[in-house]
Amino acid sequence: MFSIIPDGAGYREFVLLKDGQGVLLRIASPEDTDRVETFIRGLSRESMAMRFMGGVSSVSRKFVEDLCDENPRQRACLLAIEGEGAEQQVLGLGNYVGDGGAVAEVAFMIADAHQGRGIGTLILERLAGLAAGAGYVGFEAEVLHENQKMVNVFRDSGFETTRAMEGGIIHVRFPLSAPEAQRERAEIRERVATANSLVPLLRPGSVAVVGASRDPGSVGSTIFRNILKGGFQGTVYPVNPRAKTIEGMQAYPSLASLPEAPDLVVLAVPAAKVSALARRALDKGARGLLVLTAGFAETGPEGARRQERLVRLARSRGARLVGPNCLGLLNTHAAVQLNASLATAMPPRGRVGFFSHSAALGVVILQYAAERGLGFSSFVSAGNRADVSGNDLLQYWEEDPDTDLALLYLETFGNPRRFARLARRISHRKPVLCVKSARSHAGRRVAQAHIAASPQNDAEVEALFHQAGVIRADTLEDLFDIALLLSHQPLPRGDRVAIVSNSGGVATICADACESHGMRIAGPGVVDLHAMATAEHYERACREALEHPEVDALIASFACLGDCDPDLVARAIRRAAVRAEQTTGIPKPTLLSLMGVSGAIPVGSTALGESGGLNRTFPSYRFPESAALALSKVVQYAHFRRQPPGRFQGYADINAGEARRRVEQLVEKLPDSAQAILSATQARELMGLFGVPVTNLPEPAERRGPRVGLNLTTDPDFGPIWRFHRQGVGSILRITPLTDLDIADVLERMHLPPGNGLGETLGRLTQLVEELPWLHTLEAQVAVHGETGALSPLPLQPDLRLTFTQVGFRKP
Repeated sequence: MFSIIPDGAGYREFVLLKDGQGVLLRIASPEDTDRVETFIRGLSRESMAMRFMGGVSSVSRKFVEDLCDENPRQRACLLAIEGEGAEQQVLGLGNYVGDGGAVAEVAFMIADAHQGRGIGTLILERLAGLAAGAGYVGFEAEVLHENQKMVNVFRDSGFETTRAMEGGIIHVRFPLSAPEAQRERAEIRERVATANSLVPLLRPGSVAVVGASRDPGSVGSTIFRNILKGGFQGTVYPVNPRAKTIEGMQAYPSLASLPEAPDLVVLAVPAAKVSALARRALDKGARGLLVLTAGFAETGPEGARRQERLVRLARSRGARLVGPNCLGLLNTHAAVQLNASLATAMPPRGRVGFFSHSAALGVVILQYAAERGLGFSSFVSAGNRADVSGNDLLQYWEEDPDTDLALLYLETFGNPRRFARLARRISHRKPVLCVKSARSHAGRRVAQAHIAASPQNDAEVEALFHQAGVIRADTLEDLFDIALLLSHQPLPRGDRVAIVSNSGGVATICADACESHGMRIAGPGVVDLHAMATAEHYERACREALEHPEVDALIASFACLGDCDPDLVARAIRRAAVRAEQTTGIPKPTLLSLMGVSGAIPVGSTALGESGGLNRTFPSYRFPESAALALSKVVQYAHFRRQPPGRFQGYADINAGEARRRVEQLVEKLPDSAQAILSATQARELMGLFGVPVTNLPEPAERRGPRVGLNLTTDPDFGPIWRFHRQGVGSILRITPLTDLDIADVLERMHLPPGNGLGETLGRLTQLVEELPWLHTLEAQVAVHGETGALSPLPLQPDLRLTFTQVGFRKP
């Protein structure tokens, strides 16, 4: 996806092609001259003709040396690399050359065997980001009419290209910016590529377990035995040089001796042996590695270096890696049935995808979830998240038709901004439910010690979840309660709740909990059936409540007194829910609180004594407060789902290219740790390029209105973060970029009407933040005129620290 890359000289990124294969993108250097020359010599005559507009069969050494010249402000060459060290091979390249103006000429060469895999599109996107970071505002290219492959790259990229044809040559020109179409196409490419890259891990046709032995207590043997017990539908190979058979199956002395290339290789060997065995697995053709072994980044600097070497090895071969320091993965799909984990039994099949940072806790959650009636589609224990992360799994589950709910146990984010972008999109299709631990200082210290990463501050996490529509569970118990409701009941259409109970005290507690969590008691309200209520009383009252047009959900509680049968009441409530839906045609969530019974209670048409009907599973909660909390979280999520997806505002009257050139020239001269603070005049001119109104006139006393403080700072994890403050209202945090819905939410929380002009100003400032990645701080205060509804920033007076008192930039 296009984004401005301010640090061009040091750019390198592992990207995924549409087939799931990974390649490394990095800037060419003089050391690559021989490698690039070899690549060009290997191109076919046709490819050379398409690139050089005619019958060119070779290029000079000087041409190659210029390609590999490191000077991104004049020229840059981006390589797509496969392999490592001396075995690195160039699969394709793109370069731009500037002539001192604002537009650079761009060209591409892709190896014949790798054309059509999406390499050219990815290079174009990143090359555009590099050029924008160097101050260029546009690209232009000349393409032969018959070079339809390159024409398609420009067309399919999503950039707003203009084309003109003359003498069989197409002249292409486009600005270096990201219109909505470019973002959407790039997101589709990214999620399809990511999902495909995880297929060898989660849907392998064959698995090799290195470390399986005759010792039944070893990790390798446990994994191998669990794969067999789980009924894996593919082929599994134990690899051990000192055993002929393991668990009654032929063992192989080495990976090289296997009769086929395994899709997935599980490594359960000492840390010192992992890299060598991983290399042999990749040499054999494996596309997925699962490393259970500890002793990597979580142990200190040496372990971190060992982990970095392992990741570089996997990525140099285009493979994906889960772990190290993890407890495995599983997939319950009938065509897969893979339990490559330390979970002793395959969990029940369901439609929940589960990703866990904590290895042991993840397995415990699997076991407990099975007791509560929660089934899973797939599970991944992350370990150190050296490669595959929760972000990757979110994209896999987004594409997976067998997964309806994404469940996450997180202690930190690998890339919070990417998580926010992905979760915001996915949450509009499937719920994302998360327990984010390490909220306290003590918790963050513990998490950092065992996952080799630094957890983030909780205020920023809360803002991220709010904007992205992520459902946050505060405890593991809450996680299960909410997951049961999401898995088995429809989303509510609103926040109106009816309560049916046989205890006035229980009903009161439930009503208090509902209102404290922001829901309204509506319809028949609280129905107290009294202590001697029968199953028939429950069925009639629950059906009447669910058929009421002002009820969106029902909580039915039952306190068992004396010799009673809760199951009779549960069946009556379930009959009422099914028949109410048959009558109204509106599915409404029904939650049970049987005061001691928790989990999922299934019911089908046979339980109703009918020949047809709806199949439905109902969550039961031990206490009514738990039911109310779970329902409130789902109500909030349902409200998020009913809103249209937020859109990033783009304004055509800005001059982002000129702003980038000015800022790039400003920070180029700075020492690495220094920050440039703009003068009042510089800040006013910069804001003018983005259409942000600034005035030096003092505000008339008779027009003074509400004032809102704006403060933007750059967090090392979350990137730019806005803090909005209004006296008497308080402060709120928001993660960038802000969508139109985010801006509307800010205005509402600041108690400001939507038409006062602040909304557009925030939209323009959001565009400024995205276009100027060097931005480090921005402080301002705006005055909202109550009489006219107009917005007027106060004078630029740094000594008063009022409006744009600090606009600072620094090198990335």
